[in-house]
Amino acid sequence: MKQQNNTKTALIYAVDLLATRPYSTQQLITKLKRKEYAPEEIQEAINRLIARHYLDDTDLCQRQYQAYINEKHCSIKAIKYKLMEKGFSQNDIQNAQEETDIDEIDYEYTVCLRLLNSRYTPSKADKLKCQGYLYRKGFNYSAIRLAIEDFFYNP
Repeated sequence: MKQQNNTKTALIYAVDLLATRPYSTQQLITKLKRKEYAPEEIQEAINRLIARHYLDDTDLCQRQYQAYINEKHCSIKAIKYKLMEKGFSQNDIQNAQEETDIDEIDYEYTVCLRLLNSRYTPSKADKLKCQGYLYRKGFNYSAIRLAIEDFFYNP
């Protein structure tokens, strides 16, 4: 049920939110529910936004996936998890991954090595602790192994 202090319709509030930054459909629905708009009003607003191309989860997922790749801070697994948390479907995430033209092992190797260099020094670091750190971050075992080898034996 709509609260008395909601002076804007769900559609207008959603457009105001989208004017500041892009949101996934699920994020927008969550925000509208927090404002206690009626479910029917929320669904009508979402349908109109999709019809007018203000909401496009496939495109937004692709752009956010590419942005995370460009940052070079996360494993592919962590990127997928972040996108799932934002409400993107498995299908949208899979499409974004397929559309992004990168060698995933090379990407993860590069990021692993970057993280190791920023956090540890080869002479003082423990190999197993470094491996565990990268594994907990979600990196591929092959990328970890290559990065550890280069970090410790080819500084």
